[in-house]
Amino acid sequence: MLFRSLCASVASVARRICTSYVDPSTIAPLLACRLIALNKQPGVRPIGIGDTARRIIAKAVLTIVGSDIQDATGCLQLCGGQISGVEAAIHATRSALESDESEATLLVDATNGFNTINRLAALQNIRRLCPSIATILINCYRNPISLLVDGDVIPSQEGTTQGDPLAMPMYGLATIPLIRRLSGLCKQVWYADDSAATGTLQQLRAWWERLTKHGPAFGYFPNPAKTWIVVKPKHHHEATKVFADSGINITSEGRSYLG
Repeated sequence: MLFRSLCASVASVARRICTSYVDPSTIAPLLACRLIALNKQPGVRPIGIGDTARRIIAKAVLTIVGSDIQDATGCLQLCGGQISGVEAAIHATRSALESDESEATLLVDATNGFNTINRLAALQNIRRLCPSIATILINCYRNPISLLVDGDVIPSQEGTTQGDPLAMPMYGLATIPLIRRLSGLCKQVWYADDSAATGTLQQLRAWWERLTKHGPAFGYFPNPAKTWIVVKPKHHHEATKVFADSGINITSEGRSYLG
């Protein structure tokens, strides 16, 4: 009886935050996370360990609205729950580079992608892109989230909480408007904050310029120092001229993609 009562209470909270806007202060304890730091070698990745009830609610919600998220992200953003999304991204990028008309592939690294996404812009865009998940995301992310570490509280005001089951869908949906602004220049593949573009060197330079221009407004900050262009050997010399002032690393020996 106690177990059924607990399940009913969790389900009631889930229905409430999925269907109506609530006072953020009433769910602040539910959203608070313990913060741990993972060594990225180099760098640090902050991970929020959320309350068990919050994770249960989030995963239950995703079983219901998962297909809506997939429809909204489509083939533009492969982190939206598509089956074998990582494999699809890798194979699509490799296939594009192997085509005769392609000269290089640009593998972009974003600075703290999940932690810097513009939360206000993201929530406004998600209301239009995928209304079925918008209400719970607005309830969870419209106010700063308390991150607890060593007795201190750090307010998280931008980005998503890595460790939150809703973080990946939110990030994927939030980047769709940016991806659409970059379309038409070359072939591009996105998996979360890892983007890849393939085409001629001039096309890639134009794509990079547009990404660096529009990306920051969405909270996406390309990091040229960790970005690589993988160029076919016969185009290596031209690549050094086209991307001479970009700060991007150039190689014709290949680089790993998606980890």
